[in-house]
Amino acid sequence: MSKQIFKLVAAIATVIAFTVAPLNALAVQTPSEGVASPGASPTPAVGIALILPDEEQVPTGLVIIDDGERTLSDVTDGFTDPDETSDMFEEWGWERNVIRAFHTPADATADPEEVDGIYISVHEFGSPDAAAEALDYSVEVHLGDIALAEQDHEELGETSTVLFGEQPYGNEITIYVQQGDALIRLSASSPEGDPTEEAIALMEWMIEQAQLDQ
Repeated sequence: MSKQIFKLVAAIATVIAFTVAPLNALAVQTPSEGVASPGASPTPAVGIALILPDEEQVPTGLVIIDDGERTLSDVTDGFTDPDETSDMFEEWGWERNVIRAFHTPADATADPEEVDGIYISVHEFGSPDAAAEALDYSVEVHLGDIALAEQDHEELGETSTVLFGEQPYGNEITIYVQQGDALIRLSASSPEGDPTEEAIALMEWMIEQAQLDQ
């Protein structure tokens, strides 16, 4: 995996190892909910995969660097306590997870004020209540990264939480949204700018897709 990919994914590993510990695309942790897993299958699951944006929906200049479906083991390996997380996800009726990550090309000259990386992870659980509980759990883990803090925001989807902080690779925002049975996580980073506006606009687009899929 390239150095630039780690820029987006490393945050996830710092926080812990996922979802919490999660991302760093969003908290320093090991590959988990927040990290773009290189082991993802190239064939995303039908349904929740429709929520994922293409290069046309993300800021100009970003290209897909990772895309696919992950197993429950792939997901929980990024958490602080994989066994506990696996048990909880199974209790919540976890069905599947798809990810997609974007970044500026390695040979591109990027504006440090612009968004240079986006990481998206979408889980499908057994019910809206289960997805909401998984959101709370993921946020709690992600906040293990002391560089991140919850931010006030307009409500997104049925349940949502926004985290923001400064990471070694720049400013990063992570948005968690529960919409129906889906738990959507989006992390966006910028070396020197504020990725908030672009991240929220993209999340609103994904929520619309999730509503159409319900």
